[in-house]
Amino acid sequence: MTKGTGGYQVEAPELQTRNITPILEAEIAAVRAVSELLRAQLTDTRKECERWRQKAERLALPPPAPEPLRHRRQRRWWQPA
Repeated sequence: MTKGTGGYQVEAPELQTRNITPILEAEIAAVRAVSELLRAQLTDTRKECERWRQKAERLALPPPAPEPLRHRRQRRWWQPA
């Protein structure tokens, strides 16, 4: 008997009168197919994440070098450049 969620609910008397093996085998095959797709997606996502990480490390800028202290005369706002 089909439930509204797309699954099957089998009552105990039905087990005695009906062979549900093909139904269960089909459901198991569908779950395995979905599982394989999800594993492939996860593998692709991990590879893409690693590529982005490597790219970010290459493009990361080193910290700026501290500027040496210069002893120059400080200009006042009224003095020409």
